[in-house]
Amino acid sequence: MDKQRNLVPSEGEALVRHNLKIMRKAARLSQEDVAERMNRLGFKFHQTQIAKIENGSRAIGFDEVLGLAKALNLPADYFMTQAVADPNDPHWELQEAGFRLQDLEKEWRTAQDLADAAKARYEQADREYDEIAERLGVEDAPTEGGFTFYPAPNSPDDPLRKDAEPPVTE
Repeated sequence: MDKQRNLVPSEGEALVRHNLKIMRKAARLSQEDVAERMNRLGFKFHQTQIAKIENGSRAIGFDEVLGLAKALNLPADYFMTQAVADPNDPHWELQEAGFRLQDLEKEWRTAQDLADAAKARYEQADREYDEIAERLGVEDAPTEGGFTFYPAPNSPDDPLRKDAEPPVTE
């Protein structure tokens, strides 16, 4: 008969305590390091407070959980939604791969949003270009990349250059 394995109690402070200890160690931070980071965030923390939170002898407030998440550079939900596996747990590797997958999905979505925004800016610039070309009476002859390049003003190829030779007619 298979028994469901419970890593830690899955409620409240016990979950936060467990996850804090595991994620702090995974980040290779000492309790003193975390306390120092909390102080930089405006909390008055000492290493002993981190130890007491981790061993359950000190309560932890919601704002402190959010601060700890910032101090460890992690989303707060990592502390509060499910137990994090201990590095000695057989599921550690799978969990770490899951965290990487979540992070990379966020990165991909951000990249997709940036690409969509760049495309919209490109399309707006293309419309502006067409409007200006139409206003100036310039025929827009499409080229291989979809772009038409005109010579720079006063460049040797500029047909409007004052010393330019008249175009050759056949």
